[in-house]
Amino acid sequence: MDKLLEIRQLSILHKPSSTSLLHPLHLTVHKGESIALVGASGSGKSLIAQSIFRLLPENLKQNGEIFLDGLAITDQTVRKMRGNKMMLIPQSIDALDPLMKIGKQLTTLMNKEKNAQKLDTILEYLNLNHTVLNRYPFEISGGQRRRVLIAIALIKSAPLLVADEPTPGLDVDAREDMLSLLQSLKTKNNGMLIITHDFDAALKIADKIAILREGQMVEIAPIHAFCGKGEKLNHSYSRQLWNALPENSFWGYSHD
Repeated sequence: MDKLLEIRQLSILHKPSSTSLLHPLHLTVHKGESIALVGASGSGKSLIAQSIFRLLPENLKQNGEIFLDGLAITDQTVRKMRGNKMMLIPQSIDALDPLMKIGKQLTTLMNKEKNAQKLDTILEYLNLNHTVLNRYPFEISGGQRRRVLIAIALIKSAPLLVADEPTPGLDVDAREDMLSLLQSLKTKNNGMLIITHDFDAALKIADKIAILREGQMVEIAPIHAFCGKGEKLNHSYSRQLWNALPENSFWGYSHD
């Protein structure tokens, strides 16, 4: 498979204290592939997304190289890449413009000649009623706002899609719908990076799982390695996460 996103020796430093928040890591997402970054809060998952889009706060410094389809992502190139070559579905559902109706936020991103037809198709695909177009973000539910964020990603058709914590706060049915939607967005020509602390969700939608712990990448494993008691996993922390799932009897402990 062709490489889409390639991260080489990425590290992040807190400049005032010289504290390493992310230790040097490598990660490659191929076309047609979805990878989930899994780890506890504070493990560095979202920092990686911010690094890809060059959105780190001023007090943080990133080192290393990141390439998208062979082109280096730098302060100079990233402006043309955001929204065209790569899209971020942010963690916060407040990312939408609160002062602009949903319809205008969507149509301003589209080719005017094909607005109506394409918008109808996307709304139907996401199970969004046309009434949302005449509403402001605060007038629709959190689940609907997440779907609008996905609609923006669909409109732009960027090769790389990064979803930062796409399932928090959703009930069981809404969570399953969101996972199905994300899964359906994958094609042979694009790639996905899903950032989540929901290990079970990662297992359902990713081809590989990259596990972070305290700023270090401990393992990148294919989905088929997560079976049994984790014998095919290389790192003890990976096995602990796997065995901590309820269906694995919590830490491998059996009540039988």
